[in-house]
Amino acid sequence: MIKINLLPREERPRRKIQVRVPQAAIVVVAIVMLGGMVVYYRALRGEIEGLRSDAVATRNEIAKNKQIVRLVEQYLRDKQQLQGRLTLIQRLVTAQGASVRLLDGISQMLPNEVWLVGMTKVPGKLVIQGYASSHFGVANLMEALARLKPTIGGVELAFTERQLFENKPVERFEIIAALPG
Repeated sequence: MIKINLLPREERPRRKIQVRVPQAAIVVVAIVMLGGMVVYYRALRGEIEGLRSDAVATRNEIAKNKQIVRLVEQYLRDKQQLQGRLTLIQRLVTAQGASVRLLDGISQMLPNEVWLVGMTKVPGKLVIQGYASSHFGVANLMEALARLKPTIGGVELAFTERQLFENKPVERFEIIAALPG
């Protein structure tokens, strides 16, 4: 046989578990939490100040580096400009013809007692006109021109004549120098 209980269920009173935390413990926890927050706030504030000082130092370093970059850029511009000038000078030196070397050689070899008044280049010849204080000055010039052997082939005296220049006797001359090529 089966028994069925139709009576309402008996409810047993439940016991409520109440944890009573003493008020002193709550105050201690609140003070500890407040102290922790103050310590954390100070740590964050110190970190913020450190980051600010790092930012200022970084800005100063950036400004200093910008000056260095400007100096380097100026140096590179100057270097490029000087390199261009050097290239131009080298091109001019290589393009410098025999005429320039000839004139340079004559100017270096010219005796002190001789001054030139004209130079004419005709095919295969160079005609030099000038004055000298004596025949020896003309002879010295001819010897100096002869020493320019690769540039000048031969030296001949076309004429010489005595003239007065500022009441002083001088020798007017014309020399013909053979040019190779």
